Amino acid sequence: MGGGKGGGSSTTTVQKADPWEGQQPYLTDIFQEAQKLYNNGGLAPDYYPGQTVAGQSQWTQDALKMQADRAQNGSPLIDNASNAMNNITTGQALADNQGLNTLNQLSQEDNPYVDELYNRANSQVQADLDGNFNRAGRYGSGAHEAAAADAANNLAAQMYSSLWDKRADAAAQAGQLYNTGVGQQVVASQTGQQLANQAYTDAAALSEAGGMMDDYNQQLINADIDRYNYEQQQALLALQNYNNLIQGNYGGTSTTTGQQSGGSTVGNVLGGGLSGAGIGSMIGGPVGAGIGAIAGGLLGLF
Repeated sequence: MGGGKGGGSSTTTVQKADPWEGQQPYLTDIFQEAQKLYNNGGLAPDYYPGQTVAGQSQWTQDALKMQADRAQNGSPLIDNASNAMNNITTGQALADNQGLNTLNQLSQEDNPYVDELYNRANSQVQADLDGNFNRAGRYGSGAHEAAAADAANNLAAQMYSSLWDKRADAAAQAGQLYNTGVGQQVVASQTGQQLANQAYTDAAALSEAGGMMDDYNQQLINADIDRYNYEQQQALLALQNYNNLIQGNYGGTSTTTGQQSGGSTVGNVLGGGLSGAGIGSMIGGPVGAGIGAIAGGLLGLF
């Protein structure tokens, strides 16, 4: 039997790897919810609308005011200490020394009360001396005159020297007391800066307490910001967690389709006949041969 022209064969295969059927509805749900978030602005959350920086506490404001007032207005303690040191270094303190002034006055002035006392005392001494020389019959003699002069000089030396020494001692004591006061001014001026700096120390302590209050207030605001940001991201985080749960390779569906072409109709019929003959032989006898021929012809057409 002659046949048509023969040829080769070709196969076209299309493969699909879809997710598992049970997984597909959840994936579709994820994409739909993501689209809703995008449309509603959920993928770009709003900025926190409230105050993000805590205001200064009243303690901090008071501390800053204390420091500013102290720096701008100074301290009377420093002013007094400066004046005292200036008087000492310029000599004004010595000019005001009452002890030195008293000594200078005593050296330049006579005291009329002392002179009156001396005159009274000297008159009494001379009267006694005149009586003694008169009873001895030597009144008016040279010895009498010498004795009178010596008595007057001794009395003057005793009275004026004693009085001068007392006044000099009083003046020296006044000078010492004044110098002690000047020394105390020097010590006070040295500690004046420390006392004046106490204002800064108090302000610093108040500022530290205010800083702690400021930090606490800022922590409260930060907690509100964190809560707000969490609520803004809550839907997206839930969607991400949901997506993470349904991910994974749970299997898939693979489909292959193919088409074969080539060979002649005659060849196909012959091939089908051979196949039909095989079928007929399995049945056996003349009936089997007839059935095999019909089956083979039909197979060959396909």
